[in-house]
Amino acid sequence: MKNFLLGASLFGNAALAYLLLKDDDRMANLKKKANEFTEASKQKGEELVSLGKQKANELSEAGKQKASELSEAGKQKASELSEAGKEKSEQAKTAADDSLDEQLAKLKERAGIDQAN
Repeated sequence: MKNFLLGASLFGNAALAYLLLKDDDRMANLKKKANEFTEASKQKGEELVSLGKQKANELSEAGKQKASELSEAGKQKASELSEAGKEKSEQAKTAADDSLDEQLAKLKERAGIDQAN
């Protein structure tokens, strides 16, 4: 019985050694596949980063151009509003001067002062 157990133990050890060596081949294959996948993922990631930078630059340029267009439109509108404001201010000043002249004429008329002076 002792020899049988010793033989079974040796057989078990041999079988275990075979499985471990066989697993090393599988592990080497898995490591190879994992490295290939990692490299492919790294390349794809670099491509995506590059594409993202390119798109960001394009959007930045488009944003700068739009901002420039809006700035020019804003300056033009501000100029138009400034001119309109000046015109209205002149109209209000003229209206106020005319109103004051009319009021002065009415006061002179009430006071009986000759307007020919």
